[in-house]
Amino acid sequence: MEELNKFSPEVCAELKYYVYRLVDPRNGQTFYVGKGKNNRVFAHANCALESYNDVDYIPEQDDDENLKYKTIREIKDSGLEVIYIIQKYGLEERDAFIIESTLIDAYSIDRKLTNKIKGFSSSEPTNAITLQRDLAAKEYVDSDSNPKYMIIKVKDYWLNQRKDRYDCTRSAWKLRPEVAKKYPYVLSVTGGIVREVYKVHEWHYCEGRSGRAEFTGEVAEPAVQKIFKGKRIPEKYRKKGQASPFLYCKVDK
Repeated sequence: MEELNKFSPEVCAELKYYVYRLVDPRNGQTFYVGKGKNNRVFAHANCALESYNDVDYIPEQDDDENLKYKTIREIKDSGLEVIYIIQKYGLEERDAFIIESTLIDAYSIDRKLTNKIKGFSSSEPTNAITLQRDLAAKEYVDSDSNPKYMIIKVKDYWLNQRKDRYDCTRSAWKLRPEVAKKYPYVLSVTGGIVREVYKVHEWHYCEGRSGRAEFTGEVAEPAVQKIFKGKRIPEKYRKKGQASPFLYCKVDK
């Protein structure tokens, strides 16, 4: 399994304040909830808080004998590693306090957290390794030499429900097939990252769903995948307020 013990500098800059969970891989349970910035999430499992320079570090709350460290040592002694989940990031400090408090209350209901202190009274929960990879990803070059394409943004919870990215991406959109067919490739984007590229065979209206259309297609050829897949979409396509889940992409002249 891939391991990560720190975020790169460019990812730290993107994260700002964040709220995180430490998860025990032996049972899948969250045993600690915290907030911080930079590499705070990793400092616990590295037993390195004494040298961690951050505004919310209180040494008296992190003595080596507490239950949190006991749990971490037991995980490491079993040959496993703590799972780091970034619940929300890009936050201001006060928002991080509030979210931390809410999560502590929620996870304390049915399982015992190792947090000694109760918390103070936007993004999906993300594994730290995934977050490092995604936020460090480079944008693809939006060049007029690229094949014409459209972006379809697929939410995580759609994937959780339908399980299949192709199915989530292809159907069913309130668009005109005669317009969409001018764009032979579809970028399936989640979290601002191109997860898959499809070559479209045909756009047509959905049967029994008035005004909604879908496409049939296949995974794009390797040369096209290389241009887009695993890369961030350009900033102009990530702007807040773009409510439509699909975008027809054109190069700025």
